[in-house]
Amino acid sequence: MKAWVGLLGGFILGFLSAVVVDLVAPELLEPYTRQFIPATQIESVSGRVVKKERESNRLLMTLSTPKGVLLATFTQKIEEIDLLVAEGYTTTIRLRTYSPFVENPVIERVEASTADQDSESHPNTP
Repeated sequence: MKAWVGLLGGFILGFLSAVVVDLVAPELLEPYTRQFIPATQIESVSGRVVKKERESNRLLMTLSTPKGVLLATFTQKIEEIDLLVAEGYTTTIRLRTYSPFVENPVIERVEASTADQDSESHPNTP
């Protein structure tokens, strides 16, 4: 009887810890749960970076999307994202559900605007 109680208690404790980790840091479980979450529940949102502001421990990025304006807050890989993304670039991020405020979304794609590409390819043209 004690073995069953211990086994059941361990199962419940493991389940509760997985739920807590999913609520606190879902990116840790994503590689393991990707196959269980249908692709229809994950949404790719593409938008133009309207404003980007860097603070000491976070990066704020405002995206203008077809669904509305979105504020993404990054607290991880701040330096890399700051170098990669600039104002005016088109960025695609992956979300579980659309929300005007998101934290640490996964960046799928970054595209430079055509005006930036034209000025880089023809630097002497006024």
